[in-house]
Amino acid sequence: MTASLYGITSANSSRAATGLWGKNQFNSTFPLALCLWMRDQDLAPVTVQVASGGIVTDDGAWSMTEVIGRDAFYEFEAQFPPFARYSRDVSDNIDVVIYVDGVPLRPLEVKLTVVPDSSTVSRAPTEWAPEMVMRPVSSAHAMMSVAASLFADRATRDSVIERLRPAFNSVENWDNATEIVQHYASLRDALGDALRMVATAGLQRPFLLQPLWRTVGQTFVLASDCFDVFVWSDAAVMYVPVDQPSASGSVSRTMRETARHVRALYDLLQTGDCSYSSIYKGMPLGNQTDKAFSLSGRKNLQYLTHTRLLKPSVPREVLCELILDGGEHELKPERRFDAAVQAYMANS
Repeated sequence: MTASLYGITSANSSRAATGLWGKNQFNSTFPLALCLWMRDQDLAPVTVQVASGGIVTDDGAWSMTEVIGRDAFYEFEAQFPPFARYSRDVSDNIDVVIYVDGVPLRPLEVKLTVVPDSSTVSRAPTEWAPEMVMRPVSSAHAMMSVAASLFADRATRDSVIERLRPAFNSVENWDNATEIVQHYASLRDALGDALRMVATAGLQRPFLLQPLWRTVGQTFVLASDCFDVFVWSDAAVMYVPVDQPSASGSVSRTMRETARHVRALYDLLQTGDCSYSSIYKGMPLGNQTDKAFSLSGRKNLQYLTHTRLLKPSVPREVLCELILDGGEHELKPERRFDAAVQAYMANS
């Protein structure tokens, strides 16, 4: 028998067999298998969305079928064709593109993360949380996803354009850090208001899968209540930078991301496209451009507050239903998750 993961075959995925297990593959293929299993068990993910007061969690907003589809095809590390017209240049690949009946449904970013992270392990287990690291391509795709929804709702789109216009027009040089600091308050407030308009209009879409695996402290021992999936909306991913404190005098990554979003979203809604390269791969503003922003578990805890963070809904025993026909032997034990999986499977 060929090693496999639950629900993933060559018929429904661009990866199967030996293509499931590599360093940059298993971090996406295992989460998809977990989502497929949860879908088939009618177990909904925890959703992370924008509400009037900020970011909130819920475990009934979306079903797993609404997030990943049914009878779908999953293409890994690919372009999302409907967004090609939104960029004046070629954007980078997103983790997973979902097709239903040959039609691209949505792009998904995948962040497989461990609980606790190094910033929360010394705290009480009720305060354990995973980190969050966002790539510029993910941030850009979240913005394009929000824009796509706004193009389908003219009234909300017009309201968002009007709210963003003064902040957008206040900046003459988007590569000038002093100017971004000077106008940051108006940029932040405009983007926050715009995203709350998107939420009020019911336009948020599933965008980022954050599957969690919980361990006993920072050991390689999987916790009894081990796995779960939090699904962030596109608007919530965009809202995080708005919600972070800003230091005076310099541009932080979250400040830069807020400025990027205002520039890109306004330009895209007004003209029909924007420059992915100059905005999301450019605008360094004193920071490296390899990531959009990052949150330690201590900071991320405020967004993932839910009982299923403390007690995930999928027990570790389900691992034997997810990894099939000796698939654990295909993993590389120098990677922490792989080592934890191999240790558990060896004793099961």
